[in-house]
Parts: sequence; structure tokens; C-alpha cells
Amino acid sequence: MWRIGYDTNMALAKKKLQTLDDLPVDGKKVLVRVDFNVSVGDDQNINEFEDYRMEAALPTINELRQRRCKILLLTHFGRPQEQDGSFDLAPVRRRLEELIGEEVKQTKKLTGPEVETALTSAEPGGVILLPNVRTDDREEMGNEKFAHELAANADVYVNECFSVSHRAHTSVAFVPHLLPACAGRRTALEVQVLENLRAKPAHPYVAIASGAKISSKIGLLRDLITKVDTLCIAGQLANVFLAAQGKYPVERFGADEIAAAQSLLHANADKILLPVDVIIGEPDGSNHTTVSVDAIPADVVGSWDIGSQSVENIIIACQAAKTVLWNGPVGKFEVPAYAVATSELAKRLAEVPAYRVVGGGDTVNAIEQQRVKRKYDHISTGGGAMIEFMEGKRMPGLEPLYQ
Repeated sequence: MWRIGYDTNMALAKKKLQTLDDLPVDGKKVLVRVDFNVSVGDDQNINEFEDYRMEAALPTINELRQRRCKILLLTHFGRPQEQDGSFDLAPVRRRLEELIGEEVKQTKKLTGPEVETALTSAEPGGVILLPNVRTDDREEMGNEKFAHELAANADVYVNECFSVSHRAHTSVAFVPHLLPACAGRRTALEVQVLENLRAKPAHPYVAIASGAKISSKIGLLRDLITKVDTLCIAGQLANVFLAAQGKYPVERFGADEIAAAQSLLHANADKILLPVDVIIGEPDGSNHTTVSVDAIPADVVGSWDIGSQSVENIIIACQAAKTVLWNGPVGKFEVPAYAVATSELAKRLAEVPAYRVVGGGDTVNAIEQQRVKRKYDHISTGGGAMIEFMEGKRMPGLEPLYQ
């Protein structure tokens, strides 16, 4: 049995991340674990503003096609065990065919004779899309038998799924122990960019952090505060800090959350930039209005977005920066009334003369909606993975790729 997540960060630092330059993949059957967990429109199609994670994998897919490999693409798509809805990959296949300009075969089974037959009939450079890997309960459990089944039809494994590399899932962390394995072009780039950002960012360095719970971001905040010149905190995360200052109902949060915010504020008040105005109202966006943080009512239903002056303060801080990191929408982005600040930031940060790194699904969605994606220096395909990498936590999907 493998020990998933056994390597220390120090041990990995002494090793080399294997890439497509390090393995003899030409003409081989290659299993590429991708993340094509993208949005699908009401018309059941995926358009150019919804396919960022698919585009990110194209350099690897096209290189393998040029190297006459037979390519098996494996992705997750939602959580079939937890949600109602369609988890069929037909929209993904259609969009992928548009992106590569070639037919993509799609199998009904993840493993077994049907996959063998598809590989046998495929031409060199052919692409085969396997079913949604999460339709098998063993994927998220981390199952060795399932890993052997997935690996049986391939000669080489390529990780092009940085976004889930912090998960010890079967196709991410177990399969690469069974085959020669390496990072795809995008995964290797993610590691390079985030390692540089973690170790040697250009200063002044500004980070924008948001989120629903401080518990999911406290590690990142504590790490960032030691590296940045300014830490902008927004969204629901900011409400905890405002409560710690007595400006928001303290009873809405646990004692440990308030204590964490107070500790950061006490030691780093000069580095932390909090909202000065917020948008309050009902969760569905009704009855919303902008108020100063000094005038938030004691019976407020919720503060769901930051106001225009808070956006301006963040932009001013970023204008003077050489490096900007943005993780997480600054409001309840899924509700139009509370998506204004995130959309405005997406548009205005695109014009800031700094090296800008962005991560988080909704943050990327905002950038795509404003059609400024190509103006950013690096858009990470990972949200949670980006956070855990920046914190220096173990990445079970990356560890088998180091030699």
C-alpha cells in the first residue's frame, strides 16, 4: 500500500519535477488526468468564456498529438454522488473537438475491453475522452484496485490537473505510482509560478484574499502576512475582521474565528487593508444598500459585497505594487447584486502595471466575463490547490511526479 502524502516539502525541494521533457512518451498510450470541470450553458454547450481549464490543457494535448501518442483523457465533472443533474461529458467532448479541430472519441466505460478497443482503433495522435471519473465511488475514496484498473490501458501518466492535486483521489494520487509519471505543461507552469511567488516575489507585494470562512483561509493569511506589503481582506472573510473590531455583530462568528482575526490585526495592523464600505441586504440580493463599515446595523441580515470606495482603495494599493495575488471573489459573486465589486476589480486589475496572479473558480469566471483574461500574467486553474500550495502543504497529486 502506498503512503499518500509521505514526502516532506524539504525532501521534494531536493528532487526534480518530471515533465514531458523527461519521459519517452513518443508513440505511447498516455493517460492524461485533466480538469475539465467547467461551466455548461443553458444550451448545453461550453463557450469561450467557460472553457478556461480546457484551454489550459491544450499545450499538453497538442504536444502529445504531435508526438503520435494515443491519448486517454480522464476528468471529473461535478459530484454525481452529491447532486442531481447531468454529469455527461458530451458538452465537454464537443467543445474539445472545436478547440483541437479533430474528432474526439468518447467511451461509455472508464476501464476494460471498450477502452482497449478504442485504443486499438485510434490513429496515432488520436484523443479518447473517458467518462466522468467521479461516477465511480472509488475515485474520491482513494482505491488501489481502481488505480490498477485505470492504469492498465496506458504506458505513461501525465498530471494536467493541478487544481485537484491537493486531493488524495485515486486518479490523481494513486495511478501515478503505477506508471512512469510526469507533470503536463500547465501543471509544471503552475508549480513554477507559485513556487516563485512563494519564495521570491517582487516587492511591493499586494495580496487580495477573500472567502466564506476564515478557517479555510487562516493558514494562507498567516503565511501571506509574513511575505506581503499589503494584505487586502474582503468578502465574508472581512466580516470576521470587522467583527473583531466591533463593527459587525460578533455573535455571528465563533470565538476561535474572532481570536484568529484579532491576533492578525494586533500583530499586523499596518499591513492589513479592510473594507471601508460594504453592501448589506438579503441573501438573494433584495433590499441591498451600501453603508460605511462604521454604520453597519446591529440587526444586519448580512454584508455580502464591498463598496466602491473599498474597491478604489484596493486598486490604489495595487497600482504601486510589482506583484499582485488575488484569490477569491470579494463578494457573493453568484448573486448579481453582490457581484459588482468582483467584476469591477477583474476589469481594473487587468490594467494595473504589476505581475498579477489570480486563482479561484469564481474569480476566474469574473475575469472571463469581463473578457480580460489574456491581460493577466497567470491565472491558476486551482482555487483550493493554489491556497494549499502557497501554504506549503503537501500535494498528494504532485509528490509522485518528483524524482
